[in-house]
Amino acid sequence: MTSPPINKIQTARRSWNDHTPPPQEQQPPALPPIPSGPLTSASIEDIINRLEDCRPYWPQVPEHRARIRRLLGHLRQLPGETWQDRWALFEGQVGHGALTWRLRIAGGSSKNTKNRNEVEGLNAAMGPLLALDVMRPSHRWLAGQRFAFWKALSRFRDPAHTTELENALLHAKASPAQATSGILTLGRIQAHTGKSIRQLTAEDILDLTTQLPGKLIDVSRSGLTAVWPVLHGLGWIRHDSGTMPTRLRVGPKTVDEMVDYYDITGPCREPLIRYLQVRSAGLDYASLCALGRYLAGLFFADIVKHYPGQRSFALTPKQAAGWKARVKVKADGSPRREVYSVFFSVRAFYLDISQWALEDAFWAQWAAPSPVTFAETRGYVKHRRATIATMQQRTRELAPVLPRLVEAAEQALRAAEATLADAKTAGAGQTIDMDGEAWEVFQSCEYAHVRIRRNGKDRDLSFEEDNAFWTWALVETLRHTGARIEEVLELVHMSIQPYKVPGTGETIPLLHFAPSKTDTERLMVAGPELVHVLYRVLSRVTKDTGGAPLTQRWDSAEKVLSSPLPHLFVRRRGAGPPNVMTTATVSTLLNDLARRAHIKVSGAEVRFTPHDFRRIFATEALASGLPPHIVQVLMGHASLATTQGYAAIYPRDVIRHHRTFIEKRRVIRPTEEYREPTAAEWDEFEAHFVQRKLSLGSCGRAYGTGCQHEHACLRCALLRPDPSQINRLQDIIDNLEERITEAEQHGWLGDAEGLRVTLNSAEMKLAQMFKLQSQQTPEAVDLGIPMVGRPNRHANPPKPDSQMN
Repeated sequence: MTSPPINKIQTARRSWNDHTPPPQEQQPPALPPIPSGPLTSASIEDIINRLEDCRPYWPQVPEHRARIRRLLGHLRQLPGETWQDRWALFEGQVGHGALTWRLRIAGGSSKNTKNRNEVEGLNAAMGPLLALDVMRPSHRWLAGQRFAFWKALSRFRDPAHTTELENALLHAKASPAQATSGILTLGRIQAHTGKSIRQLTAEDILDLTTQLPGKLIDVSRSGLTAVWPVLHGLGWIRHDSGTMPTRLRVGPKTVDEMVDYYDITGPCREPLIRYLQVRSAGLDYASLCALGRYLAGLFFADIVKHYPGQRSFALTPKQAAGWKARVKVKADGSPRREVYSVFFSVRAFYLDISQWALEDAFWAQWAAPSPVTFAETRGYVKHRRATIATMQQRTRELAPVLPRLVEAAEQALRAAEATLADAKTAGAGQTIDMDGEAWEVFQSCEYAHVRIRRNGKDRDLSFEEDNAFWTWALVETLRHTGARIEEVLELVHMSIQPYKVPGTGETIPLLHFAPSKTDTERLMVAGPELVHVLYRVLSRVTKDTGGAPLTQRWDSAEKVLSSPLPHLFVRRRGAGPPNVMTTATVSTLLNDLARRAHIKVSGAEVRFTPHDFRRIFATEALASGLPPHIVQVLMGHASLATTQGYAAIYPRDVIRHHRTFIEKRRVIRPTEEYREPTAAEWDEFEAHFVQRKLSLGSCGRAYGTGCQHEHACLRCALLRPDPSQINRLQDIIDNLEERITEAEQHGWLGDAEGLRVTLNSAEMKLAQMFKLQSQQTPEAVDLGIPMVGRPNRHANPPKPDSQMN
């Protein structure tokens, strides 16, 4: 029995949250391990005596001695060998609130003034205890507290490296707010890990973002997006990404994890896993996830839920009918749109097993009749036509209002740029007039955003201008290229390539799209408007450093990070590093633009998706007369039928073509088609056929067309070889062989490769000549001798064997 092919998911790029150790040669040199705190088993008096070490950073230490003694005395009553054991038990008792644990220590109520001071004083008393590493609270408990001593904790444990990090943040032009938030967050991590700021690793920082729910940790507000690249640049942390990874970046699942997600147990689990492993060799990750969801989730998990004793794939007619009725409807009662995809996947699963059972005995025990018949999948054609009709109708509705959306994007950008320029000209502390109202301008530092304020309301003009610019850039790029949104976000500095036209020497810009959905790269001509947009985008991303920053794009379909590349569509969040936009950000920007534009169709406001621009581009290209196969190449479609499905034919196009057809039928004999040609036209007609005469035969190009192959006749498929020129072609072949030998002797490998291509074409032409020569000299056929006196005997002479066959 052959083993299934290696799952390509298991060989994919390691994600940031993969904590399995890398191969030995890839492991970076680790810092010394952090032992348990030296005071975790110390007595209360020993801890009190060590408080004097914290006095330079906590001047109120003498005032906190009594509170610390009370806190430790309360913990000592709990079972445990160390202070950490007792604290873990105490934390489980009081929860993660900011007040509950202090009331448990202080006793009484916080409404009493004296007791309130004692409760609030416990907050400050925790600082020296955490700095001395007496206990290490959990991230969840620390997130619920309002401690203000995190920077003091960092300075106490490692003052030199804390100062170095602060200076590096200042040199990186991080805003004071982001730098301070980052230092404070690192202090929380040190309190949890017991390390100093220099000993922190990338895993320690990422552990904070994975253990806390989203409502308790905002990566951008925590300052980690500003601190991470600085730590990475200093070499203190080691990670594949130079920017702070997002919490939701979970790497690709294995096939086992896909099946186990639906709690499938029993004997049917193994064949499901092995089937997905075999199919994974020809599928990308997104398609494999969809197949796993259809088979394991929507199919077999549903069968097991309703029939817990099911131990095979053989279903009774009642089981099959019940499943097909349930899968057509979602949990909320709405119809499932991808029901035919589920049917096709399940039917292919059963048919594949039946076929594989003939080759591998393992699958023989799992072969069973398919619960989905061929007749039940025939409705897909009608469903597909309805889907295409819906998309085309949407395209007909959105195409006429697209200019209004473009105009709204341009107006929003001009207004945002003008307002931001006025605020910068006025300066901080001054006022500017907006819609007849006076707004005060303020800016916390040179690198901070420019804001305006009036009656308690704040507006971030820098953020508004940034949103307006990227919205305009996305709209223009999408409508001029018709590219998929993933392809647009993957554009890099090198995507714009110059091309020199051979005939005229003119240089035109080409836009290179990396392989996306069909894994096929392509080039398209960039018009002046598109070049202008991309130039402004490039100028914006390079204005700070003079060059495009290297960023990594998270591929949400394949669940991997790209290599560091100079992406074009990147933006900053606050003072953090630039990040490649996500598809969710693009959708948000487009929806906000459509909402502000108040574009309505049939009384309802419309929303534009990135794919709407792609359909409109294909429709307008075909309507303008561009051949469908050219549009197919521009769109990057694998099939011409897909391109035709994108194009929405307008009724006016049908009317125009039909009227043209009627007019031509009315004119039965148009006189202009039967006029006598002029002398110049006749000479041009004869010259075409004269120029088709070649030394090796004749050219088969159509009348009125020039040579499209730069007169490389030996390689051209339009050359009609003349059998009388066999000797001449043989001489050419001998000369080519000599030139190839000479090129190989001198190391001219490029010339040798080109000559071999010409030689192969010449040999094919020679074979055609011999074939034509044999057809021109057919073998003699014996028709027999006529016999006198028997006229009817050979009235129908027998046919030769070759003719009878």
